[in-house]
Amino acid sequence: MKWLPWAAAASGTAGAAVVAATMAAAQPTDVQRPRTLVVGTPAGGARTDRIDGARSGRSQTSLPLAQTGLRSDWRTVVSATLDVAPVVDARGTTYAVGSRGEVFAVARDGSERWKVPTGGLQPSTPVLLSDDTLVFADAAGEAVAVREGSIRWRLRFGRPDPARPIPPAPLALDDGGVVVATTRDLAALDSEGHERSRTTLSEPTTVGLVAAGGLGKVVAVTATGAVWTWTPGCAEMTRVASFGGPIDDTPVLADDHTLLAIAGGRTHLVAVDLVRGTTTTRAVVPAGLWLGPPSMGGGLTHLLIQAPTSELAVTVDPSGAEASRALLTTHPPPIGPDGGPAALVPLPHTPILVDGAGTLAFATAEGGVGVVSGGVVDRIADVCPPPPGPRATAPTTALVPLGPGAFIATCRSGALVAVQANAQPRP
Repeated sequence: MKWLPWAAAASGTAGAAVVAATMAAAQPTDVQRPRTLVVGTPAGGARTDRIDGARSGRSQTSLPLAQTGLRSDWRTVVSATLDVAPVVDARGTTYAVGSRGEVFAVARDGSERWKVPTGGLQPSTPVLLSDDTLVFADAAGEAVAVREGSIRWRLRFGRPDPARPIPPAPLALDDGGVVVATTRDLAALDSEGHERSRTTLSEPTTVGLVAAGGLGKVVAVTATGAVWTWTPGCAEMTRVASFGGPIDDTPVLADDHTLLAIAGGRTHLVAVDLVRGTTTTRAVVPAGLWLGPPSMGGGLTHLLIQAPTSELAVTVDPSGAEASRALLTTHPPPIGPDGGPAALVPLPHTPILVDGAGTLAFATAEGGVGVVSGGVVDRIADVCPPPPGPRATAPTTALVPLGPGAFIATCRSGALVAVQANAQPRP
């Protein structure tokens, strides 16, 4: 996303090192002690929530195929509750942030590399900057940066939220900086945690910020479904459109100027044109409820449907026509107090993951995980067993890619489970 006015110019591949010149709008630089900055986006991994700044849910590497079957490669339990998705660097190191701000690094083989207590309150999903510094925001209005087992910097950039909801997921910038947010405050910081610019939303948001890189904008969707854009460096945000009501989970950028989300009481897939400011319904759920967020792969939109007795994965094309569907799991129909059918109540659910070939990874409300490829479904049960009692949240927090043919299932209980194809294909 080399679209910010202060972004350092770089040549060669992503991740090249440059020395920043002193600019009025750029980060401060001591000319007596020039500093090396890592810029660009390293290839591979899952460097932010939903993989990338577009929140596409699309893995850059292949997922395991259902035709070969699945197995757990390793299982590592960290000493924290994992309410937000982890991130993964290009080497396959997984970074998880606990509900009290603890940061854990787990190597590709499942061994815990280090742990850092930060004291962060209700931390957001983290993001990895160009040099693999991990940054998250918290409900106290602080941004915290951790690298190689120690706190690198922390900055109070916004106002605390008395309700302490988890803040929106930040965005990494190609020049090594980051955009962080509370429910109302957005701030652009450089790689050393110095504030470059800030703005304020007129109403709260808790969903992840989205990068509309082709437009040079940061997109925020508020609690009422209003869509706002911000060019870092400007004082004010611009209201461009509305989804017509609250959306389910995070929106996704389908192309350079189209934002998609589940809206209309989880019955409509709605598209917002960020250039024209128009809102259109792309698809209506045939029966049941859409469960967000959508994922994008190969120009298609992948979604979950909660039906009265089942959960399904459905793919729709840009016109909204259904291209495929697969049955993921079944369950008893909801029963009302009088013993008759009850209205559907959205189940706690986990965002789906898709790769370039259309293979989809999913998690069930019972804690199983599986994949769908070529119309075949395979699943491992009890990867993240749910706790006893009523289920307010899904037992599986997130699914993130872990290199070719593998992904991580993150359990809210604190377990990280590597899932991959069987060593020997099924006969």
